[in-house]
Amino acid sequence: MLFNILFVFLLQNFEIMKTKNFLLSAAFILASCSVNDNFVSSSNDNTNKLSFTVNGLSYSIDPAVTDTVDLMSLSTEFDARISVSNPDRYGTISVNGVQLVNGSGTVSVDRIDKQHFLTLSWSTNSDKGTIYLRTLNSQIPDLVAKGKATSPGHFYLSFVYLPIIEKVDNSGNLLYYRCEPVGEGVDYSTISPGWWDFKKHVFGGTTYYSYHVADPNFQDRGFTGYNPGMRIVTDEYYTPIDTLHLQPSLDGFVKQGDPIDGHDFYMIDRHHYIMSSYILRNGVYAAYLQEVNNGKVEFDWWSTDHADMSAPLEKCFESTAGPDYVHFNSIDILPDGNWLCSFRHISTIAKIDRKGGTGRLLWSLRGTNLEDGADFHGQHYARWHEADSTITLFNNANGVFSTRMLRLTVDLTTGELKKSAVLCDDGYFSAACGALSFSGDNMIVGWGIPGNDAVNNRLLSEYDANGNELFTLCRPTNNINQNTLLSSYRCVKCQ
Repeated sequence: MLFNILFVFLLQNFEIMKTKNFLLSAAFILASCSVNDNFVSSSNDNTNKLSFTVNGLSYSIDPAVTDTVDLMSLSTEFDARISVSNPDRYGTISVNGVQLVNGSGTVSVDRIDKQHFLTLSWSTNSDKGTIYLRTLNSQIPDLVAKGKATSPGHFYLSFVYLPIIEKVDNSGNLLYYRCEPVGEGVDYSTISPGWWDFKKHVFGGTTYYSYHVADPNFQDRGFTGYNPGMRIVTDEYYTPIDTLHLQPSLDGFVKQGDPIDGHDFYMIDRHHYIMSSYILRNGVYAAYLQEVNNGKVEFDWWSTDHADMSAPLEKCFESTAGPDYVHFNSIDILPDGNWLCSFRHISTIAKIDRKGGTGRLLWSLRGTNLEDGADFHGQHYARWHEADSTITLFNNANGVFSTRMLRLTVDLTTGELKKSAVLCDDGYFSAACGALSFSGDNMIVGWGIPGNDAVNNRLLSEYDANGNELFTLCRPTNNINQNTLLSSYRCVKCQ
């Protein structure tokens, strides 16, 4: 009973917990997933080390005492690139029977699983041995797949508290993952929030990926709901090629290299993108948006610069966010070049004048002022759809406690709501985070942070055009404590 009271208090009062005890709990759950055969030597004698990389990530072990190594990243989409940094010490080194030439080679990966291994065999003049490379890190929480998705594309998963990103196919098989394991002896109080908003970008036939990670240099700037960090951009092989921070704001208030937030990131092309942050200014945390093109800020926007949003407004639910009074969490570009933004703490979506350069609110739609059925509370992921000229929302429905997927027909000139439709409402409650994406005729719901004692283990669901659930990914059990700590930030589908 005490936990239930505490849990409800936490979910009602903040979106992203950053307290030491909560992060300790999250780290403990992640660490508790590990097994006992990952014996990485603590010896300082480098002469006994076998040092190697797999797809660019480094490992160093003592082969005399190491049986199994947990990999931190792998993909089945391309051969694993393996390189040993000290091959001269060994007569032969092979992986899955493929001998490494001058310490380097590639090996195919057909499955990523905790019980599936790459076999690294080594020999010297006097000794030989085998090391098992676990294809799926043992600390990765389990996924349970039910059914089969039918729409084009793959699922991209990120997590609120865990430094993990995952790419999953329509049957629930892992195609790629990367993680930052929590090892023994770690000071759990120093662990940062998770990696957020993992997604795919394609420009001119070239594929990139990106995701948000915390920047340890700026953790003192964090507050409830803000994960100060940086955007990692990778190539098609998931190799990092760029790290993005804020550029100096047009008024000089923001400095080069200041942290960004991970709630959303809109990439227009490879060197043209929109980032967000929360900046303490005039006693409140302003929502700050910055459009950068080839390293230069073309346009930026402060919530505190506009009378419509310059003072704390009535909130849709109680929150300890305090001076973070609007809480930006998504951006999309409308056909006329202006921005569509979502502000969670005031249950509002708004059209912002980007084309004219004024930044003023051309219109705003407050969800709490709408009739039942079209109303929304504490929403996420507002997206414009050109095909039918509608806006979709992941409506968390804080205070209502039954999360709804909404489709709104809005006059883009006036902001007048013409029509609304509920796409999904089966009683499940997502207290925070979440995403609503589409592929073909199918709808994909990433469920975010659970807020319901009865059913609380959903990660994502795919529905057909008639609303039938085709596929779901979830945690193995309904455990409100564990599943809150293992909750997703965003799960979306990208083609």
